[in-house]
Amino acid sequence: MAVLLCLDSGTTSVKAAAFDGGGRLLAQAERPNGALQREGARVEQDMHRTRAEALSVLHDCAAQVTEPFAGLIVTGQGDGLWPVDAGGQPVGRALTWLDGRARGLVAAMAPALDAVQAATGTRPTAASASLQLLWLQQNDPTRHARIAHALRAKEWLFLALTGRLMAEPTALLPVWGDWRSGALAPVVAESLGLSRGADLLPDLTPVGAARAELSQAAAEATGLPPGLPVLLGPGDVQATLIGLGLGSRAGVGRASIFGTSAIHACLLDDPTAMPQAPAGAMIQQFALGSGYLCFHPCFNGATLLHHLSRRFADLPAAPAPDYSALILHPFLEPGGERAPWTDPHASGAIIGLTAAATPAQIAWAGREALAFVTRASHAVMGAPGGALSLGGGLAGDEHFAQFLATVTGCTVQRSPGSHAGLRGLAAIAARFLLDARDPAPWVGLTGHGLAPDPGPVAAYAEDKYRLFATLLEAVSPFWEPLSDLREQAEKLMETP
Repeated sequence: MAVLLCLDSGTTSVKAAAFDGGGRLLAQAERPNGALQREGARVEQDMHRTRAEALSVLHDCAAQVTEPFAGLIVTGQGDGLWPVDAGGQPVGRALTWLDGRARGLVAAMAPALDAVQAATGTRPTAASASLQLLWLQQNDPTRHARIAHALRAKEWLFLALTGRLMAEPTALLPVWGDWRSGALAPVVAESLGLSRGADLLPDLTPVGAARAELSQAAAEATGLPPGLPVLLGPGDVQATLIGLGLGSRAGVGRASIFGTSAIHACLLDDPTAMPQAPAGAMIQQFALGSGYLCFHPCFNGATLLHHLSRRFADLPAAPAPDYSALILHPFLEPGGERAPWTDPHASGAIIGLTAAATPAQIAWAGREALAFVTRASHAVMGAPGGALSLGGGLAGDEHFAQFLATVTGCTVQRSPGSHAGLRGLAAIAARFLLDARDPAPWVGLTGHGLAPDPGPVAAYAEDKYRLFATLLEAVSPFWEPLSDLREQAEKLMETP
């Protein structure tokens, strides 16, 4: 039986998995992403190392399989700018989606961003390749002049595997085009003042048709046969949402992923019917059929808990509920936040703090904050009824999943572990390489769901959510002055 090989190069780790034609997981390999480099607002990735890690993981996974391969499908972290020169070699390090250096452009270009949002349906943020390209144009013109192609992580890896430049529209249109027409929008470059824009993009080819053969060099590095079909998958977000059952499993009406970032999503036939369309929301054509994935990509996901633990060293790793009056605003990433609140200056807060507060209360308040953001996102998208499928590392936390069910009023189906994105990729590859119309064998079934708690916790959660939202509305006007004050303080500390 032919085997499908899947590669997902994420922010936290690089993963590969092999599935047979019946959806059975045959082999997997994973390694931490050692290419990511953080230095304040600068969050970059070594593109050479990213390529080497992907080839190594593919080699380790393929070595466990004895059956013949039908093909390989590739995805990677979304957004960001992965620039290459005319020879296809990196022009410095990639600016990842977490890089915050373009944040100042977001604050200074409101009318231009309004024009882009009107054309694309999505407002550029510090994570957008368009604004990162503009930042390079203004701050590093020599490097900017060397860029021949503006890629994303998955397009860089596809180039590394096949020697071909290619892109697919679902991931690019929110930044460079119009999801309604499927065409690129010249107004993006014109409005932002980019000297070059869509002309730096590879040709757009639909998912399924975006394919090439594995090169001889990549075959030697991975142990895979040269000429193997390589598919360019949709972004890692869409692959993971499909793997969680959104649009691929009956009864799932919405999904939330808590990885490095948080993603909240639903599948709609008509995105224009959403009650609200926050500036940071994204819309992508669904890769496995009709409809559109509408989702809110948050900068601040499960890494919030990592940031909290670094600053409060004695926080418990996976606390039981420890209810309190603490209300936490979970905006700790240097780029601010992008959805459902879109503000490059957004910053965190802990309100209600007293000397009696305990580490366990702070840890639990962080989880409550993530649940509150989830509720807000699904509400403004007008997510349909049905279960909420929960993925990412926090799906393994039953206490969090139960509180999320209570806050949102939805049954929560948990999909813990790191396989949802890979399973989604396998379902997509099976559709286009094996002509398999039913994604169920690759997506799999889910276990029992967690129903909302109807007792006193529900009343507590409702009261606290409303106070969370009210305080957020009151505090948000001060985010920009706080950002200015932070810059003043940093300059003072730099003074000899």
